[in-house]
Amino acid sequence: MRSGVIASLLVVAVLAGAGAGYLVGYANERTVTSASTLITTSTSTITFVSTVEQTTTATVNSATTIIGGTPIPITSVETGNVSIGGSPYTVAVNPNDSRIYVAGDSNILTVVDAVSHAVVARVTLPSASNSGIALDYKSGMVYVLVQNGIAEINGTTNKIVGQIPINFGYRSIAFDSSTDTIYGSPETLGNSSLIGVDSHTGKVTANVSIGYWANDVLVNPRLNLIYAIGCAQSFVCDSMISVVNGTSVKLMNETAIGSAYYATATIDQKTGLVYVSGEAQLVILNPYGTVVHNYYPDTCGPSIGMADDPVQNQVIVAPQNYNYVLVYNGWFGNLLNMYSLPDSPQYVAFNPTTNETYAVVSNSLLTFKGVASVGHVNDTLIGAGQFCLPV
Repeated sequence: MRSGVIASLLVVAVLAGAGAGYLVGYANERTVTSASTLITTSTSTITFVSTVEQTTTATVNSATTIIGGTPIPITSVETGNVSIGGSPYTVAVNPNDSRIYVAGDSNILTVVDAVSHAVVARVTLPSASNSGIALDYKSGMVYVLVQNGIAEINGTTNKIVGQIPINFGYRSIAFDSSTDTIYGSPETLGNSSLIGVDSHTGKVTANVSIGYWANDVLVNPRLNLIYAIGCAQSFVCDSMISVVNGTSVKLMNETAIGSAYYATATIDQKTGLVYVSGEAQLVILNPYGTVVHNYYPDTCGPSIGMADDPVQNQVIVAPQNYNYVLVYNGWFGNLLNMYSLPDSPQYVAFNPTTNETYAVVSNSLLTFKGVASVGHVNDTLIGAGQFCLPV
């Protein structure tokens, strides 16, 4: 097996007094070739934008050796295997009420208890799902994309309480708890906007032209920033990410990712870092849309789903073409672990309360706890080093 070394790293961070803040930039670049070859780093200064005035300075020294090994069989760490049925695809979790929600191509939303892993409800939707779920963690409301709009579901009673008549595209939905706004992007001819809808009234409150359909939408509620990820071109994608200010409802920044593949994304709500996938990319951006680093993830895309583990500062990725869940370091971007599954994962989510990862595979929801050790990696199994063709 080949091995990789993360060289000694000195990180100087300006942190909020309570440890809260948002990473907005690095001073210096790092060179990363592969998770299983030498990784060199340089001293970096990390600046946090805080919501409080008091700040402290912390110095962190890190020296880690990553040694290649055998991927972890999911059966060795599995905590649940829940039969879903109905071609499940998207999974979302509300850690505040211990509920997991799974939607797919059918008109059924499956509700699973995050502790017992038992199905507690199967909610019949007004029409077939468009595989998009947004959650209001405070009220427990669940918003599910359907063919004719957005189904509103009470998370306590598991009953449909309304429907918002706006047609967002496939998977394109996110909830901003700072303004109680649902964001998405209509996948219709000639439409190239990010739309915001009041979750209480159903009225459109934002309409921001971004120049493309956003197939993935993220929200940073603390900074009230919305991220729209999509393709600038129809043929070779040429992926983009746009940052919209949810207060002024204006476009703040546009960044070209340049991937020929449809991009998926996730956000770390603690640091504010945004992670975007590509054909041979794992791109890390600060909260304002500036690229911090662009890494080679040891495999070609596309990535079907991504999730963030804020506890371990790791990025969890579901690749389309391989039967593995891949785990990357959220700071360095190197591949830490691989979990082998019986089939290719469709979507992933992470529950910080139970420290569990959720992966939709075939007609099941797999739940598992990640191992603390790293290095369970054999990147030859996921095509490391190959030329990534457009798909």
